[in-house]
Amino acid sequence: MIVSMTGFGQAQAEKKGERFIITIKSLNHRYCETQFHLPPAFEHMEGEFRSRILKTIKRGRLTVSVTHINEAAEDILLNERLIDKYYKVLEGLRRRLKIDERISVSSLVALPGVLNYRKEELRFKDKEALLKSALAEALGRLVEMKRREGAALKKDLERCAGAITSKMGLIKKRVRDVIEANRRTMAPDALEGFMRSTDVGEEVTRIEFHLSSFGKHVRMPGPKGKILDFIAQELQREINTLGAKVQEKHVAYQVVMIKDQIEKIREQVQNVE
Repeated sequence: MIVSMTGFGQAQAEKKGERFIITIKSLNHRYCETQFHLPPAFEHMEGEFRSRILKTIKRGRLTVSVTHINEAAEDILLNERLIDKYYKVLEGLRRRLKIDERISVSSLVALPGVLNYRKEELRFKDKEALLKSALAEALGRLVEMKRREGAALKKDLERCAGAITSKMGLIKKRVRDVIEANRRTMAPDALEGFMRSTDVGEEVTRIEFHLSSFGKHVRMPGPKGKILDFIAQELQREINTLGAKVQEKHVAYQVVMIKDQIEKIREQVQNVE
């Protein structure tokens, strides 16, 4: 199964007005690299998050961002002891100054510290549980997107490999035709030298082996981007050698077409996990 290195997953978990949103982005990278943007209070969870991610993702540069939104209802707290102190002080001042105006409730509650507002926050363990739940869901969505893109990559890689196989068939036929034509016109010594210099049997065998190996690895489970890139390099090397040995124009044309397909393969496998 082919899995793409690029993907995106987002999920959120909410309880009693507190919401955590986790976003995971994955881009191409030679190895597996993780970068986290967590609220300070949850930075201690980075190690656990990384461990969970690495159990699922084997290659790519992953960026994990967490947004914490607290929309919990606010409680109003009345500091009655402080009100009593304010009242005694203000009442004493009113009598001493012989002021008739009574002390109003609105003036008391406007004084510093009388009214306080506090959100009903979750316990820290509950917050951690919400984060873990959101991470699992976001990771699942990331993997699903990587697999969908991987399926498209697989089709394209198989198409390129199939095109190479087809063109190799044309090359083998053309080489045989050229040899037969020269067999009828060349002197024995010249023919022997020609066949020795244009013998591409080894290159053809290796190309066919690499194509077979490529097809097997495309269908196998697990990370395979590096091995597919290696096989593509080997295909490139063998077709270059074949092209250098056989200068016939029809063969040269097919060699150019094969090189084009190999280049497409090498571009695509850079996206494979």
